[in-house]
Amino acid sequence: MKKNRLEAFTDAIVPIIMTVLVLELSGPKTYSWQGLWDMREELMSYAISFFLLAVVWGNHHHMFLLVKTIDGFVIWSNTLLLFFLSFVPFATAIVDADHQSLFGSQLYTLLFIAINLSWNLLRISLVRANKSVAVLVRTLKRDPKSIYTLFAFIAVFLISFYWHQFGMIGTFIVMLLWVMPYLKIEEAAKRL
Repeated sequence: MKKNRLEAFTDAIVPIIMTVLVLELSGPKTYSWQGLWDMREELMSYAISFFLLAVVWGNHHHMFLLVKTIDGFVIWSNTLLLFFLSFVPFATAIVDADHQSLFGSQLYTLLFIAINLSWNLLRISLVRANKSVAVLVRTLKRDPKSIYTLFAFIAVFLISFYWHQFGMIGTFIVMLLWVMPYLKIEEAAKRL
């Protein structure tokens, strides 16, 4: 399989997930500024989830810039990542149902732990399939940012036992590490 097919598949699924996320939004009880203000928590959780999906998609794009080979392990690793990403609207809806719920907060963080683990599996599968692409291997083989992210998500999960609102907010803060994608890969791709 050419990498373009896998990228196109991912590029189709992520916007669908984002669309489902917006379709989960209910309209304001009254069509007024007060009605909009009353749904501020729901709008905030929507914005956070949308941003997080965009960050994952952008980093996915950068990670694939230098990829030459796709094998079955890469396909299934990517599919697992998409599987967990598809639960973002579900977890967001649970958070929206009760913003005071410890369960919703922790479920959201656990979902991003699963997304991080599947991201790492995809990263490892790409290194394994693309051993001849030196920059890709150097950048992705030992990616400290992915490991820091995993430990940070675990910390957010544990903190949420004491401050349950921190689950979604903490997940957002951790994902800010990923706003800047793999710069080494981007610089190498510009030289091609």
